[in-house]
Amino acid sequence: MSASEIESNEPQVNPMVHVIAPLVAFGATMLVRKVLTSGYRMVTGTDAPDTRDPQVKFTRALTWTIITAATAAVVEVEVYRFVNKRAEHRA
Repeated sequence: MSASEIESNEPQVNPMVHVIAPLVAFGATMLVRKVLTSGYRMVTGTDAPDTRDPQVKFTRALTWTIITAATAAVVEVEVYRFVNKRAEHRA
């Protein structure tokens, strides 16, 4: 397989994806964090733990951090995939 064949097999990404995807991912992540915080309040009846507060137990702060970080990562991946697919269809 020649170098030109390898290059032609790579998907062409619209340069606007590099501008739009991070903005959409940021907005979606902030929205999901608000939903998580509201859901936590509805389920537990208390505010979500403030991970910077030394009075919050370490395990509670760590658990909340893991949940929010993992959720944010999933949202970011899905947004990038969605934007890339939309850009490929229009190309």
